Amino acid sequence: MKILITGAAGQIGCGISKRLIQNGHELVLIDSLRNGYKSNIEVNGALIAPFFNVDISKPFTLLDTKFDAIIHLAAITSLPDCEINPLETIWTNVGGVTNVLEFAKNHEIPHVIFSSTSAVYENCGADIFTEDLKLNPKLYYSSSKKMAEDIIESYRENYNMEITTLRFFNVFGPDGDYHRIHPPIVNFLAREFLSGISPRLSGDGTQTRDFIWVEDIISMIEICLQKKPNDTFNVCTGLNYSVNQIGKWVSEALNCTHIPLAYKPAEELWSRYPELFAGKYALNKETVKQETIRKSIGSFEKAQKVLGWKPNLNIEHLIKQVAVQIKNDRK
Repeated sequence: MKILITGAAGQIGCGISKRLIQNGHELVLIDSLRNGYKSNIEVNGALIAPFFNVDISKPFTLLDTKFDAIIHLAAITSLPDCEINPLETIWTNVGGVTNVLEFAKNHEIPHVIFSSTSAVYENCGADIFTEDLKLNPKLYYSSSKKMAEDIIESYRENYNMEITTLRFFNVFGPDGDYHRIHPPIVNFLAREFLSGISPRLSGDGTQTRDFIWVEDIISMIEICLQKKPNDTFNVCTGLNYSVNQIGKWVSEALNCTHIPLAYKPAEELWSRYPELFAGKYALNKETVKQETIRKSIGSFEKAQKVLGWKPNLNIEHLIKQVAVQIKNDRK
């Protein structure tokens, strides 16, 4: 297949790009490099596929338009980044999906895969998140993804386009950007432990999440490329682990058990973004606290039933494997 990938220089994008090339697919990669790194899609300094620096928040054109599918991963994903840059978030996360769908429609590309997020379940109140729940997110990131999903539904109904929406839960893998102010949790923990620093967690660390290995996301995307489901699926494990537990596993894998975890109040999660809390209309710290301590667990029953997909559930082994890979990659 010939596939266009947006957001190709990010954590998931570079992983799926390398896997698809190994499996004989022809790729064209685009990324604005706002958050991704060109080095992620290079091997020994050479690009793994044709690459274009494209900002999908604006309508775009490419000389090559004959694709079998688009994998749309490009987005602003940091929650505080989205709150600080609301218009850019809407242009990228909502306008971007519109531009990608228009590109697909105008060039008769038969299938689009869209990366959504478990954050759309924010405020839904359910113990286990299933795809049929009513969505009512409030923060900019989660709201922008919900808007994008609504736009996708309109293209399905109005233009008979085949679009797969995948709601990724808490992704972990070796290529997570540890340079970010708020990196993915495993990359953050590894960075701090390897620097001899106690990782400082928001809240008491008992908050739980549904962590999904990046390789399982890649396998899900591969299945969707083959089966082209015109539907929405959770990509999760159905398991809950606390941040404290993840910290323990990472410290064991890196032989850093002598370095304790540290803590700060839950409402101080985004304290490194002081502009959010300045002035009369400051962001409500209770909102930040609830985002920190919330429980997140999904069901992959639909994906298993419809697509035959199952994640790897040996999370301890995978977390430790990724931590060691991060250590080796930093040498």
